[in-house]
Amino acid sequence: MLDRTYIRKRRTRRIIGAIAGACAGLSLIFIAIALLGQRAAPLTITLTNSGASLSLSTTESGEESAVYLVADTVPSYDEYSEQQLIYENENLEVDNENTYSRLTLNEKSTLFFKYTFFVTNNGNKSADYDLALNMSQRTHEASNRFDLDSVLRVRFYENRNLDEHNYVTYAKKSKTPHKEGDEISWKEKVSDVEESGYAEEFVNSNLILKSTVTNLKPNEKVRYTFVFWIEGSDPECSGEAPVDSALILGVEIGAHES
Repeated sequence: MLDRTYIRKRRTRRIIGAIAGACAGLSLIFIAIALLGQRAAPLTITLTNSGASLSLSTTESGEESAVYLVADTVPSYDEYSEQQLIYENENLEVDNENTYSRLTLNEKSTLFFKYTFFVTNNGNKSADYDLALNMSQRTHEASNRFDLDSVLRVRFYENRNLDEHNYVTYAKKSKTPHKEGDEISWKEKVSDVEESGYAEEFVNSNLILKSTVTNLKPNEKVRYTFVFWIEGSDPECSGEAPVDSALILGVEIGAHES
């Protein structure tokens, strides 16, 4: 059964001023479907091997490797801002915690959620694989002014060199186009932080992002981190909050020998 417990937005300390257009009352619950049933969680990761031998782990050492992972349940989401994420940057880049939530002062809701895991080639041949982050279902009321995916931000870290912390931020296509040179672009701004620029668009209504890794050698690994938050400066993040809204997100990885 879907957990539809939502909270009223509480006044929290702002690290950099007030967030423009705050979604009063906004909160978000990610529901993910695990292999043998359902459980409330922000994320599931599943791995399918075809001729290759890859494994998932929440630690670099590869302890307790598996072919699927389910993140622990976290509280509902309050609106947040990338402005504040800048102050969490050190924690995000360390990538030594598989689960990290920045809680509100009342500790009953979270401002963002980070999940880190590793993909390791345990075989004796090089492997290729495809990774996709999907929205398999969106639950919302028809009376809502906007859907949660309209104000969702996904920061995606994929680093084969474990000393690096490169990332790309994704957001749903904007309702207002802008010019990039001579071209019209529908990319949404990451936030109102000027230097952040524009986010990459979700691939479609069901697929947030996809990535391909080739020639992953035996014993080689890739570190992944996902950061999810509700961007309070998004133009659509205003007015009444969505009611009884949820997203079902899951990472799917399909591997095969190179």
